[in-house]
Amino acid sequence: MMFNRSFAIYFTLICGSFGICSTKAIAQPQCNAPLTEIVPQLLEDLPSYGNRVIQRARNLDRTEDSFSYIVIASPGNLTPLPLKNRQYTPTVPDTTEQIFFTTLETQYNNSQKISFENYYWLFLTPTKNGWAIANVVSSLANPDPSQPANPPRDAFRGSVGQATKLWLRDFNAKCQ
Repeated sequence: MMFNRSFAIYFTLICGSFGICSTKAIAQPQCNAPLTEIVPQLLEDLPSYGNRVIQRARNLDRTEDSFSYIVIASPGNLTPLPLKNRQYTPTVPDTTEQIFFTTLETQYNNSQKISFENYYWLFLTPTKNGWAIANVVSSLANPDPSQPANPPRDAFRGSVGQATKLWLRDFNAKCQ
């Protein structure tokens, strides 16, 4: 019984990390699809896209490897924070959509496995060519649950920001 449960957990993590259990490599694009229809596929594919970004960024000449690996991304929360019209009167409508999600990441350092959560706040906007990333902010979870998460930082050029950008490129490519 324990073997079956362990295998099921391992299999689920492998499927999520490498995207090998998906029926499609990426979602079948619906060029004008609402965000609620594409976010589940984006977050399912995010670990495999993110891990490829991480692997490409590695310096193979380093003696120590301290890169993290994205294990899984949570389902997205599309309930936006009320940020519109706070600082100025906009001249054009704000079409930016907000997505909140969490990733579980693992890092191996000196034969030690460290798992941690990262919180992400992703901003996407519709364009004539499909959805585009406007910004992404992340915050590392505090190991002490009685303390707040670490301050947010720009994650546009990080692995999740670049993975999202690549996924959207692939998703939108079939719409052109």
